[in-house]
Amino acid sequence: MAVTCLLEVVPGETFEGFCLVKEVKQEKTKKGDPYLNVTVAKKHKMVACKLWNNGFGGKDVEEILSIFSNGAMLHIAGDASEYNGQVQMTISAFRQAVQGEVEMSEFIESAPESVESMEVEIRAFIDEIKIPILHQITSELFEENNKYFMYHVAAVKMHHNFRSGLAFHTLSLLRIAKNICDQYGEAVNRSKMYAALTLHDMGKIIEMTKDTAAPEYTLFGQFLGHIQIVNQMIDRKLVFIRSQRTVSLEEVTVVYELMNIISSHHGPLSNGWGSTAEPITLEAHLCHMIDNIDAKINMISKATVDMKEGEVQKIWGLGKIYKAKGLDK
Repeated sequence: MAVTCLLEVVPGETFEGFCLVKEVKQEKTKKGDPYLNVTVAKKHKMVACKLWNNGFGGKDVEEILSIFSNGAMLHIAGDASEYNGQVQMTISAFRQAVQGEVEMSEFIESAPESVESMEVEIRAFIDEIKIPILHQITSELFEENNKYFMYHVAAVKMHHNFRSGLAFHTLSLLRIAKNICDQYGEAVNRSKMYAALTLHDMGKIIEMTKDTAAPEYTLFGQFLGHIQIVNQMIDRKLVFIRSQRTVSLEEVTVVYELMNIISSHHGPLSNGWGSTAEPITLEAHLCHMIDNIDAKINMISKATVDMKEGEVQKIWGLGKIYKAKGLDK
């Protein structure tokens, strides 16, 4: 009997059920025959699929791509196997879901906390920013972009790639930063940390589409990336503030220090993770480490949900991951 829920599919099983199309790439075999690499999902579970041209059902590539589009809800059948330690499926049949046949919300992963509670808590952190110009820039950018920020994904594939993932990731970093600031007192500047972490990924609302089901990189996002985008937002705020009043050299300096923290939050340039500047302050180094901690916890937690205890799997973007056996059972 075929498995009907994507969450339950394992190598050796036949699957027949609904799934959400997350990503589609058109490829060609060595002979030049077209086929599709398709990633389908339900909630956190994503499965890589192949649709070979002998399974196109007489349709040409353009027609197939109109069916297998990002965010489409499809009913598919296929055989699951294992490839590089991961489940892979060969699609043998497919059709588009009829309107009302399936509830989209059952397939879209969302943050584990409500948008309303997260927004209240993020605002409370912003209120604790005591450097006036950083408070003004952070609060105004949050208010202006709140509509999109609170529902946006934090990534297309990697970490927090779910509805309201951006807000949840940001809030998680702020909570970690609070503990660090409480522990180390005046050694760490709380205002700079809170401002930088609130804003560090805000550029993603432009870098990626606002489709929480199957987000993609926008053209502007591919031109610049979220780090340059948010620093442009900050710089424009600074220009506006200077048009309204006299801004001291110290204020300008602290704004550019904020921009350095954001520019370097992916770590040193040598690691190749996408920073646009070296971290040169304690807060810059801390923001990178906090960001990396939260991203890794989310990625590994999601990757091990469906793994068996004691199992080792190769996870995309992480390498080999072991799911420890619980000793409290």
